[in-house]
Amino acid sequence: MSIRSALGLAEPETRQETQPGLPILSLCWDPLFAFLIRFLKPLRPRKPIIILANLDAETSTNYKTVFSWEIEAGFEGILNEICLYSSRPDTTQWVLTISDQEQFKDKKIYQSLTLPWKELPIIAGQKVLLQAKTDGTATDIAGCLAGELRFLTGK
Repeated sequence: MSIRSALGLAEPETRQETQPGLPILSLCWDPLFAFLIRFLKPLRPRKPIIILANLDAETSTNYKTVFSWEIEAGFEGILNEICLYSSRPDTTQWVLTISDQEQFKDKKIYQSLTLPWKELPIIAGQKVLLQAKTDGTATDIAGCLAGELRFLTGK
């Protein structure tokens, strides 16, 4: 016998099982909304882009283009990563330009380098440009870009 029924305050029985209370969850709303928007947004058709470029035995002391990727009209570019390689990294200097913004210039790397961009959007008409130069010593230079083109129209 409960205290309520002893005092005459007992409620009539409803024959329903009580459900345990739900635990209160602490959520970070921004990642949740970003996930929901991406999940519910229809995926646009896309195609992968891989650029592998080499400059064999390069001796130029002026910047030469390793690769260039320009986003076509009607598309959105997604940049995932860029890789840099030089057989003589101590004699090679690099320039990286993304969407008319110079990311770095006259920089040396002392080993192969991969720069992850994690789905960086690039609008139509913009480009990614990687350039390199040496001190005149014959150097093999290579660059790689991984990304994708997303159709803006319903093709």
